[in-house]
Amino acid sequence: MLLSKTTEYALRAIVYIALNDAQGLKVGIKDIAKELELPAHFMGKILQDLVRKGVISSMKGPGGGFFLHRQASDISILEVVRTIDGLEAFRKCGMGMKQCSDTHPCPLHDDIKAYRDQMLKVFSSKTIQTLVDGINSGNYFITNLHEVES
Repeated sequence: MLLSKTTEYALRAIVYIALNDAQGLKVGIKDIAKELELPAHFMGKILQDLVRKGVISSMKGPGGGFFLHRQASDISILEVVRTIDGLEAFRKCGMGMKQCSDTHPCPLHDDIKAYRDQMLKVFSSKTIQTLVDGINSGNYFITNLHEVES
């Protein structure tokens, strides 16, 4: 089970917003889209949805933009996934059976369940702050590598 493109974009954008927010800066859609190399129109829809659902905040006008209205450590990855994709992917049968369960499993049930449980654990325990800390440590990135012109 992979995340939808929408959730991938949302996570990267929220981390970028959190990085800027930590420096007291609000960021606009154009900056986010440019920096993360994501389509601005699509980003706009995603971010407005996240604002409407209370995950992040925005302010209009000069000096406006997107920011966090609560601690990055209070926003779990699971909350973002749930807000955008719902948790259906964590329940669905890997082979598309309607009646797949522990008592009536498909041939992939046990393997997929173990994988899903692990993903749920990771998404529940990691927060936007965890991701921000990883980037600040220099070990992880949310932007693509740019070739240095010599």
